[in-house]
Amino acid sequence: MSAAAAGGLGRSFWLLYGGESASALGTAASVIALPVVALRAGGDIRQAGLAGTALSVGVLLARLPAGVLADRRERRTVLLTGNAAGALVLAALALSASGGMPPLWAVLIAALLLGAVGSTLAPVENVVVRCFVRPEHLPRAVGLLQSRTAVAAMAGPVAGGALLAVHPSWVFAVDAGSYLAAVCCVALLPKGRRERPGDEPAAPGVRAALAEGVRFIWRVPFLRYAVVNAAVLNLVFNGLLIVVVASGGGAVHIGVLTAALGTGGLAGSLLAPALARRLPPARGIALGTAVVALALPGFTLAQGHWAAVLPLALAAAAGPVVTVLIAVTQMEVTPPGLQGRVHSGIGFLAQLVAPAGPTLAGLCAHAFGLTGTVAGAAVVVVVLAAVGLAATAGRTGGGPAAGPTGAGGAPERRNDNPAEAVHG
Repeated sequence: MSAAAAGGLGRSFWLLYGGESASALGTAASVIALPVVALRAGGDIRQAGLAGTALSVGVLLARLPAGVLADRRERRTVLLTGNAAGALVLAALALSASGGMPPLWAVLIAALLLGAVGSTLAPVENVVVRCFVRPEHLPRAVGLLQSRTAVAAMAGPVAGGALLAVHPSWVFAVDAGSYLAAVCCVALLPKGRRERPGDEPAAPGVRAALAEGVRFIWRVPFLRYAVVNAAVLNLVFNGLLIVVVASGGGAVHIGVLTAALGTGGLAGSLLAPALARRLPPARGIALGTAVVALALPGFTLAQGHWAAVLPLALAAAAGPVVTVLIAVTQMEVTPPGLQGRVHSGIGFLAQLVAPAGPTLAGLCAHAFGLTGTVAGAAVVVVVLAAVGLAATAGRTGGGPAAGPTGAGGAPERRNDNPAEAVHG
């Protein structure tokens, strides 16, 4: 299939996208099932919390080392191994659940490993997408990845709930099948040389390699701001879920508001590629962040009424736009040999404070009320947008540290040969 026939993205991208989309949908179902199975295993709500914590710990522990793997190992092999490992973990859990509730320790280990697998695959996929897709199509490719995440977040819990009603083992068996589907798609990706000359990082050890990625993020003003922006918005949106639950209006109203978050996220993912092509990165991120800041007071004013759906969806729609602009610019300014570590470094730092969002929102709501809490969040986001526009405008790149450049200082076109892209 030619790139034109595949909508400009190419056969290899669609193979990768299809396989990883299947596993993302299955994982979203398992994320719902793991706490439920842990609760049923011991009858203690704290055990359900432990399952969620184990998943998050796995994500954080694997995030930084995953960047080194993405930069130093054959990427097709990492994708195959990671998806195969996920299938084995889930198959074992499905087998254990088929004879009754699995022990808590088995659920916690499975959650930890699944978090680590997903966290390992993310930077590898990011690097491979950059290699497969031409620069002019990167916004669309990244937008598709964001929309996939939104669809999985909306459909996965529904599928997980339906399968749980039949038997918990079905959820894990179906998720294992989704990982096997990803294995089949990755196996069809073209093979090529192990690495391209100049892509192998110079840092001798894992610690030095990780430090090299973090230093690059710190040297580039745009990436420094991207980390702060993503961390603050993650904190705000995680806390917003608690505000939605506490806003009143009954169970149906809460369900509609939660659905508005998912719908807005999907709409933003679909709009993000066009906006990313038209807006300079710094201005686009500042505008997207400002939309979130303006939508939050709107949600506060309409609190408890159906009119709150619109500002909530608008805030959720701005999030993927910011994410796509950050991701595309990161791909363009980062040298090939640092892509995995920079992507994983930004992800790790952005997620580091996110778990505190619900607790912080609860404490602020208790002290200042829901209106004061959301108003305070809006002020923080306004400052974030203003500081970002001032700090990054005209300085998205990192000067000489930003990697090879072509004529006029633009990032050099990456390798467009799919036969070499998976590994290099």
